[in-house]
Amino acid sequence: MMRIVLDPTKCVGCRTCEAVCSVANEGEANPVKSRIKVVRTVKDTLLYAVPVFCQQCETASCEEVCPVHAITRNENGALIVDKDKCLGCKLCEMACPVGAITVNPEKHISIKCNQCADYNGEPQCVKHCYPEALQYLSSEKVGKSKAIAKVEKLLEMVRRD
Repeated sequence: MMRIVLDPTKCVGCRTCEAVCSVANEGEANPVKSRIKVVRTVKDTLLYAVPVFCQQCETASCEEVCPVHAITRNENGALIVDKDKCLGCKLCEMACPVGAITVNPEKHISIKCNQCADYNGEPQCVKHCYPEALQYLSSEKVGKSKAIAKVEKLLEMVRRD
C-alpha cells in the first residue's frame, strides 16, 4: 500500500495542494472542497502551515462508524467514499482522529483523500507540491524515510556546532 507522507520542514504553506486537489476532484479551485486542508497558525510571530490529509488508517474509525458502509477500501488499499451510499451524516467526520474528512457543503456527501483513485493512484497534491513537502511512498518506506530525515537533521545540527 502507498501513503502520502508530509515533511513539515519543507511545507511553505502555499496551499497549492488544496487548489490542485479541489480541481482534480470537484472541477473547481475551492479549498472548502479540497480533500487536503492546510491548517495555518501563528506562534511567536512565526507562521506554521501543516497540511492535513487522510492517513489511510489500518483500522479506520471512519469506516467503522459509517452506518451504511459507504467507506471501503479500493484495490490499492485507499479508503474511498461511495457517493451513492453516503448519507452525509458526519459520523465519519467526528470519528476521524486527524480531521481529514469533511462533508461537501453543496452535495452533502463526505469527502476525503482517496489518493486520486481517478488519476490511477497518482496523488495530484504530491505531483504539484513544488517544495516536495508531500511524497507518495510505499508503507514499508514510510518509517525508513522518516528515520533517514531525522538522522539528516541530527547531522545538520552537529555540523553547525
